[in-house]
Amino acid sequence: MKKKLLLFQLLVSFCVQSAPAQLTDGFYHIKNADTGRYLSINDTDPQNYKVNMLSGSVNLAGIRTYLNFDSVAVSPSCVIFVKQVGEGKYDLEGQGSSIYEMSNNRFTVNISPAAGDSYILSGTYSGFYKELMDRSPSEDDGYIMGSGNSGMNRWLFLPINTIDEYIGIRPDVKTHNGGYFGTIYAGFNFKLASPGMAAFYVNSAGGAGFTYEKIKDEVIPAGVPVIIRCNSTNPADNKIEPIAGSYDFNGNNYLGGEYCSLVGVAGHTNVTSYNPGTMRVLGISDKGDIAFINAKNRPELLVVDKYGSQYLRGNKAYLNVNPGDADVMTIGGSDGINDIKSENKASGIYTLTGVRLPEGTTPKAGVYIQNGKKVIVK
Repeated sequence: MKKKLLLFQLLVSFCVQSAPAQLTDGFYHIKNADTGRYLSINDTDPQNYKVNMLSGSVNLAGIRTYLNFDSVAVSPSCVIFVKQVGEGKYDLEGQGSSIYEMSNNRFTVNISPAAGDSYILSGTYSGFYKELMDRSPSEDDGYIMGSGNSGMNRWLFLPINTIDEYIGIRPDVKTHNGGYFGTIYAGFNFKLASPGMAAFYVNSAGGAGFTYEKIKDEVIPAGVPVIIRCNSTNPADNKIEPIAGSYDFNGNNYLGGEYCSLVGVAGHTNVTSYNPGTMRVLGISDKGDIAFINAKNRPELLVVDKYGSQYLRGNKAYLNVNPGDADVMTIGGSDGINDIKSENKASGIYTLTGVRLPEGTTPKAGVYIQNGKKVIVK
């Protein structure tokens, strides 16, 4: 009798340990248990997710899968907010959109427990049942398929944290005096999790210069493109923490951003062309100072297709400028303070085109920039 009781207890213990915990709303990395690749939303255009009414199938190649965690850790596209919308039904949100929105408000995702700590992701349409699965294992990145009832269909939901399943910033530039800077355009609120980091937005731009403002609020709202001062080239030293909720941004930000930069995928090309007349990207001046530069001759700063067409990189910020503005725009203009490693704003008085007035000059009537803010002289 004791042996039977012990066997029963072992079986109960095994079942309890094997059953995955119920998913709660929150930010996750979603990893395929069979291939080891992480889910990434790279196309949010609903027109690219049309359903075949005869088979119930849909081309899901706009949802990519990444194998290397070094890529996942710096990709806002891999940050998925799981939101329960019913019993066993969820919406997966990311990149300023969601599965529900991308399907023209038709689909939610069924998430069912599977072996170990994994889950099955599925959906139904007009009587058809499809599971979301990764393609066959390989050493390459992949894409999601909506196939039948077999395949690479088990997924692990790994809560994002600031330890191992983290999100970090990989800086784009290093200044002559050792400052590291990058930009980010994220579809989620976040706060800076590593000490020593700071976030900035651009509050004016024109001519040869721009001015910036440090964001003093703890949380940077979703959809606000920013410059990030980093600690090193290692993203693990520049961690950010996604934050749920609704937050507002009140600054006049000259930075723009795009979520998607998917090129050359059948039915899922989603990019924004780079316009050298009205856009600048983060770079370095000839003196080694931080700047926004014209990238028309710097293809490594853009996404370039096989035809040579240039596009903005996804989840990065760019500077909105006017036609005729300088190819290299520095903080305060050519005579300004050219490094935002310091948190002090550029001193002096500047015209709206970024030209600094000589010391002791009494400005004529007009609009100027002083200490990072517009002033009107009458």
